[in-house]
Amino acid sequence: MKNIYETERPPVANSAPVDSFGYLKITVATAARALPLVGAEVSVFGGAGRAQQLMAVLQTGESGMTDQISLPAPFAANSLQPDRLNPYNVFYVRIVAADFITRERIPVQIFPGILSDLIINLQAAAA
Repeated sequence: MKNIYETERPPVANSAPVDSFGYLKITVATAARALPLVGAEVSVFGGAGRAQQLMAVLQTGESGMTDQISLPAPFAANSLQPDRLNPYNVFYVRIVAADFITRERIPVQIFPGILSDLIINLQAAAA
């Protein structure tokens, strides 16, 4: 597994201050989620539009799951203020696996202190 996220605060889709972290774990499967997909490359991006920044590159293991990673999230107390934007940051996931159709720009919401589980089913590419 390669995780390239550094301690710098990257640009995120939400302009709320980034004061805390949320967590993300991704499961990749096939055959209507019946079979885990081993060795899929999972890339996580933050930011909006063309300014997206690569946050992490992960690989699925025997169970089809990636390791859990931490991602910046707005401070939880911000959600109690009505003039604030969303109490989460949006990140995008790309999944690539040999002989399967690549999935691009899968949005996932990251809340402070919460583990987000993203489960993706990939379809086999036409022969």
